[in-house]
Amino acid sequence: MATAGSIVVSLLMATGQFETDTKRAESIAKKRADAIDKAFSEMGRKIGLAATAAGAAIAAMVVSTANAAKEISNLANLSGAGTEEFQRFAAGAKSVGIEQDKLGDIFKDFREKVGEFVQTGGGGMKDFFEQIAPKVGITADAFRNLSGPQALQLYVDTLEKAGLSQEQMSFYLESMASDTTALI
Repeated sequence: MATAGSIVVSLLMATGQFETDTKRAESIAKKRADAIDKAFSEMGRKIGLAATAAGAAIAAMVVSTANAAKEISNLANLSGAGTEEFQRFAAGAKSVGIEQDKLGDIFKDFREKVGEFVQTGGGGMKDFFEQIAPKVGITADAFRNLSGPQALQLYVDTLEKAGLSQEQMSFYLESMASDTTALI
């Protein structure tokens, strides 16, 4: 039988081992908790960086979209067309290699020449109104208040009704604005 002294020694040894094991477990648990905290902090930092980058990308996209919308609005105004009308023509023109800036220039040049003829009776449309328009009964008044796209369409329709050859049509179209033949 064990004596009271050996029981106390056994209990103290067991208690000491328990305290050592508990301290070791606490140390391991603290290291693991610190590692988890570090991992979450790093993940949070990366998420923050990603969110910042995404926010910057979205801001850049918004600015780019606003600039594109402003440019389309400006080109449409120069063309005498609404933005939707201009965008439809720009999409079609792009399919033949004419960018929207060039399309805006074509419509603007065309409108200027119509305006010049209406005001002075001269300019780039003089030959058209003297040689072509009388054959199909078109007058300068038919071109008043038309958008650039509408005026160009009336011009082309008139050239076709007059029975011009492709070469003659190209001559008249290019005299209005360069690359108009490609557009048509």
